Amino acid sequence: AEEGFAIHEVTAGHIKKEFEKFPADVQAIYGLDGRALKAGERLVQKDLAASLRQIARDKAFAVHGGKLGVAIVRTMKETGGFVTLDDLKNNRAEWWNPVSIDYRGHQVLAASAPTNGWNTLLRIGMMGQWDLPKLGHNSAEYLHRFAEVTKRAFITRLRHAGDPDVSPPPFGRLLSLQFWREEVAALDLQRAVPFVPPGNSTSTGNHTTHYVVADRWGNVVSATQTLGNLFGSRIMVKGTGIWLNNSLAYSTFEPKGNPMDVFPGRRKLAGYSPMMILRNGRPSVALGTPGGHTIVQTSAQIVMNLLDFKMDIQRAVAAPRMSFIEPDLLVLDEGVPAAVHAALTKRGHKVETRKVGNAHGLTIEWNAAGQPVKFTGGSDPRGEGVAIGY
Repeated sequence: AEEGFAIHEVTAGHIKKEFEKFPADVQAIYGLDGRALKAGERLVQKDLAASLRQIARDKAFAVHGGKLGVAIVRTMKETGGFVTLDDLKNNRAEWWNPVSIDYRGHQVLAASAPTNGWNTLLRIGMMGQWDLPKLGHNSAEYLHRFAEVTKRAFITRLRHAGDPDVSPPPFGRLLSLQFWREEVAALDLQRAVPFVPPGNSTSTGNHTTHYVVADRWGNVVSATQTLGNLFGSRIMVKGTGIWLNNSLAYSTFEPKGNPMDVFPGRRKLAGYSPMMILRNGRPSVALGTPGGHTIVQTSAQIVMNLLDFKMDIQRAVAAPRMSFIEPDLLVLDEGVPAAVHAALTKRGHKVETRKVGNAHGLTIEWNAAGQPVKFTGGSDPRGEGVAIGY
């Protein structure tokens, strides 16, 4: 952050799109000579570097009661917000056990509610009712099934997503073989069925990132972080380099039924799906992606690429994929053959081509003594990430 780095085209595009909405002090960071930074130019964030050093020194207290917290509260007050320093002091991280399913001899784990990770597992479990290699990777038969499975999974999310302390999803049923078979039996394997949500629905953020990290001992982190929309609320805490997110923007309240609505004393739902795959009780894969409603679809496809189609992590992350976009659009990645486009269109899908997701993942190999002996990273060619070993 302090020394800066040369930005790529995607980041330059994000900055250009929002630059005119930034206040002057922020334009000075993200611009040069009064205009937005261009690809190849350096983004230097000295204030952010100082904030990161403060967090490294003071740990959580830096935000939850320390100088950064005081600055955040001041900015919130100046811009009409209502978060107080006591709110930050009283906030505590929570530990939740993951949800998991057994799939092809592996234990596939996802973050528990209030995230939507379980909805990724639902898709995988439903797709597991077929011999996927026999269908063929990214064949019309395969992608049609996944599109229809995704519609059913979205409907299930709208019905059952909730704060685990208020309205916990019934995982015992939703992640059971019986439920998967019931859902699959209801699918039309020949024609696209219109998506009819049981309640209000809304899309989620487009300024999200995902990273995976492993250390030499085989400890693994799979983490998703979001600002909400591009640059969040477009409000930066002065002197810190820290943006404030705007995830409350996805609350609509009227009509009722939007699972993204927030209420006092409840946890806010999140569309994230950081995942791990265990083999013999040890982490063998960690993966995840940004992408709003595409997250739970992209993550599921990567898991199937790994376990059904035996791809390595780089191929699994880079392989062409699809995403159903509510209410009726099927987005196919670049690289899906034209013949598949035509076949899906013939089945009643409205098809469009664009890039889907920006995933990252890693794999770990262990020896007989239970020691990690090889780490392999996979970085999505659709984005600007990279896999690095130190």
